[in-house]
Amino acid sequence: MMDTTPQDGMRHCGAVSTLRGRLTRAVMHPATLLVLVAVLLGAPAVSSTATIQILAFALVSTIFAQSLLVLTGLAGQISLGHAAFFGMGAYGSALLTKTLGLSLLLSIPAATVAGALAAYLLSFPAGRVREVYLAMMTLGFGQIFFEVAREWTSLTGGVSGFSGIPSASLRTLSVLGMNLDEGDFFRVLVVVAAGVLIFVRNLSQSRFGRALCAIHHSEYAAGSVGIARGRARQFAYAISGGLAGLAGVFYAHLVGYIGPDSFGISRSVEVLVISIVGGLLSSAGQVVSAVFFAFLPERLQAFAEYQYIVYGLILAFSLIVLPKGLGGLLFSPPRFVRPRALRDAGRRHAEGARPLPGEEGAESLSVRDVTMRFGGLTALDSVSLEIRAGHITGLVGPNGSGKSTLVNVISGIYKPTGGTIALGSRDVTGLADYQMASHGVVRTFQDPRLIPHFTVRENLMLGAHRSLGYSWIEAALALPGARAAEVRELERCNAILALLELEGIADAVVESLPYGHRRMAELGRMLLAEPRILMLDEPAAGLTDVEMVRLATVITRLKGMGLSLLLIEHHMDFLASLVDDVVVLDSGRIIYRGDMKGMRENAEVIGAYLGDEAAGHA
Repeated sequence: MMDTTPQDGMRHCGAVSTLRGRLTRAVMHPATLLVLVAVLLGAPAVSSTATIQILAFALVSTIFAQSLLVLTGLAGQISLGHAAFFGMGAYGSALLTKTLGLSLLLSIPAATVAGALAAYLLSFPAGRVREVYLAMMTLGFGQIFFEVAREWTSLTGGVSGFSGIPSASLRTLSVLGMNLDEGDFFRVLVVVAAGVLIFVRNLSQSRFGRALCAIHHSEYAAGSVGIARGRARQFAYAISGGLAGLAGVFYAHLVGYIGPDSFGISRSVEVLVISIVGGLLSSAGQVVSAVFFAFLPERLQAFAEYQYIVYGLILAFSLIVLPKGLGGLLFSPPRFVRPRALRDAGRRHAEGARPLPGEEGAESLSVRDVTMRFGGLTALDSVSLEIRAGHITGLVGPNGSGKSTLVNVISGIYKPTGGTIALGSRDVTGLADYQMASHGVVRTFQDPRLIPHFTVRENLMLGAHRSLGYSWIEAALALPGARAAEVRELERCNAILALLELEGIADAVVESLPYGHRRMAELGRMLLAEPRILMLDEPAAGLTDVEMVRLATVITRLKGMGLSLLLIEHHMDFLASLVDDVVVLDSGRIIYRGDMKGMRENAEVIGAYLGDEAAGHA
């Protein structure tokens, strides 16, 4: 028996990772995709009708699964009623083409918009619930659609179904006067599916895809960089519903007959299984999964009544053995910055980049008599302070004194019970966190709230969400304006990586990095958000002495750039070398304001907070 060493294991993991990387680059290379599309376009000429039909079902499932990639994979919204949007597309196109006699060219966009609109409306109540309650609500929505389709006989045909839908298999489908046979319809479906895959990939590698991942992992962190959580969630539902509706259109015209049973809970579960087994974030993995599940029923005909038991076993195996699905096994993890934009940003000279934070002008923030009550508990009692332009203000106090509550009020997470907050001459009292971020008031958190599967660079690019500014259409179509904006912000990202000495780990996945690097990455994300007021909540907590020296150097440089900083910290020696003034809170009240020397000599501060530490400095 041969012994293996840790080095052997590392070499094996590295070899597997390299192999996956090569496979991903080969599969995702434009030339490979063109060849694959060309092969599929020619498949009807050399394959049997049965094979082409199964492949067509696989393509429909691929489009359907992409809708869950957006909603569940990116945005983290669980849906057990997705078949309802699929059914809206199917019934919508069937009614428009058969009943009204409209062309497929009109029914496709109309039915797609119907699915998107229904999902958009559903997003409002869905935004008020989480986790199991969200799953139950979407399940209920799916059941409502199922019952409507079954009972509204005059419109849908009820339990008898809707037959006579123009279909390629029946030779009754025509576009612009040309009849489409099964081969022609399959070719159209290939082009549409390829377009959907490109659409979703472009969206994922834009500010919209990154924003959806941000609200998935931490809604407060998303708001801190200017991402409007509600609008982002509504956008995800609308795009997902539209894609599901589009899949339903092609399903209806593929089979020529639809009934309520085609859009029940089993359909929602089926597409969820395809998505999870393929990998919720992997388009390529979902294509493989869709093909696998399209051909699987043919192999299970002898066990038809046990088909869903087999599906359940496959799903359980995938969740236990392959938590990232087939995509995680076969391909490299998806990335959320366009590789070409990254290369272009690396080639261009940094002189063309936008200024670093603070170079556009400093600003002060005033808190006046702010009170915050939670029921009968007063967390802040008439607190007033000023964060002066180009200064560092320290905020200290014992645990439970109200420091984090004050930062949450200033940053817009909490709306104050009383008092005012002014940024320069503007009253910003009661603005939401994403609105405060749009005014340049940003903050870090006690624990770095980063997206674990993002790289350092991708996490930093979340901070550029507002300044990127392009529309979702520009993003999905990769139009020049969106590409140029990404390159511009990547240049700024590179400058901040250099400022924070993170260039060497810019493309490392955050979950693989030590705590100190994560702290610096979170700071970099805030800097890319173009702050005027930067609030750091215990930034030195958990850092080594060397890392604290490095952090102090960075904070000093930020002050030199003109930023206004509020620094919450328990480490007095760390604060002493940085702050211009200090404010001490105790039980929601300010008990001292002034310099560090005076704080250490103040009897009330010593009694409430410093204790033996003050004696040690005496």
